[in-house]
Amino acid sequence: MYIRVAEEENEEPMEIPSEDDGTVLLSTVAAQFPGACGLRYRSPVSQCMRGVRLVDGVLHAPENGWGNLVYVVNYPK
Repeated sequence: MYIRVAEEENEEPMEIPSEDDGTVLLSTVAAQFPGACGLRYRSPVSQCMRGVRLVDGVLHAPENGWGNLVYVVNYPK
């Protein structure tokens, strides 16, 4: 399975592979987007940006799965 990830919300996304358990490694994201520290996405319901849970370098899918959303890279500020 792949998730769609973009550097900015309105840019063309690229597909990043997930692990067999449905998680995504932050190192996989950082390999394509150097310096990445996480992901966020726009909630289809509230239209607010939401962060993706990160535990020990592993990004966990939102409660409804990764779906067909575009995830945006977070960089340290």
